[in-house]
Amino acid sequence: MAGITDSPFRRIARRFGAGLLYTECLSAEGMRRRGRATLELARFHEDERPIALQLFGSDPAQMAEAAAVAAEQFHPDLIDINCGCPVKKFVIRGCGGYLMQDPDLIGRMVAAVREASGLPVSVKLRGGYTAPTETAPQAAIAAEESGAALVAVHGRYVRGAKGTTADWEVIGRVKAAVRRIPVAGNGDVRSYADARRMIAETGCDRVMIGRWAQGRPWIFKPLGDGETASYGEPEPSPSEKLGILEEHYRLMLEEFPERTAVFRMRKHIGWYIAGFPSAGKLRGEAMKLNSAADVLTWLSPNCRAWDKPDIP
Repeated sequence: MAGITDSPFRRIARRFGAGLLYTECLSAEGMRRRGRATLELARFHEDERPIALQLFGSDPAQMAEAAAVAAEQFHPDLIDINCGCPVKKFVIRGCGGYLMQDPDLIGRMVAAVREASGLPVSVKLRGGYTAPTETAPQAAIAAEESGAALVAVHGRYVRGAKGTTADWEVIGRVKAAVRRIPVAGNGDVRSYADARRMIAETGCDRVMIGRWAQGRPWIFKPLGDGETASYGEPEPSPSEKLGILEEHYRLMLEEFPERTAVFRMRKHIGWYIAGFPSAGKLRGEAMKLNSAADVLTWLSPNCRAWDKPDIP
């Protein structure tokens, strides 16, 4: 979710009912050195609470220093340690998903971050590094014993996971392994119905949603409350989707310089209009617009056309 889960995206998700929010994955080294780019990515609004500031690194001491800076400068509700990212630039540096090979190191990082920050610590895990060696239960136990407040588990391995289906059973095994802390399940949750099914099948306490919220923030909003909630999130009408997209755009303009906002919003426009007639053509046209006024002027007539009766 790098480059995606910025403050405007998080605020739109919160509007639709998302609970705990996470910042983008931030370099512990950049945070420790108070690098300008890292500090900018870490900023959030008070209405985004509760929020976890997410760090990646490979050394407990480095992570501890970074967590202390983050706690002092931003006062997040939690510090999250990313031990699941499969992106190559993370793995080759011994960070992210690479850590799934060493549950003991994960435990030491949790203890160091917790002591240095004075904040609750959560950990993002994967099933393991390479199939069939599953290390998520051991890593979760190590994290719990070191004082973690929450573990989240993505049901895929770090290596060789592309194109595979998430294995929810590993989430259930992690839930069975820990005794005192909640477990969040993650992977292939495309709808509210999927979230309900994941909880029923794995016993997990929470559900984490990432890329399936791209262009679909209403995924967090159930129909009804509690046990009477209907399966499936309410699908907005085309005009409602346009309103959400425009609100997202205006939040971008509040948060970033216009040129940056226009550039960052391009991918979101593509996700919001996916599945509609001529979406590819409209997306291509949107990519050529360089001012916010032009984009917002372009959006309305093109997207209002979705409301024609002959468009499903």
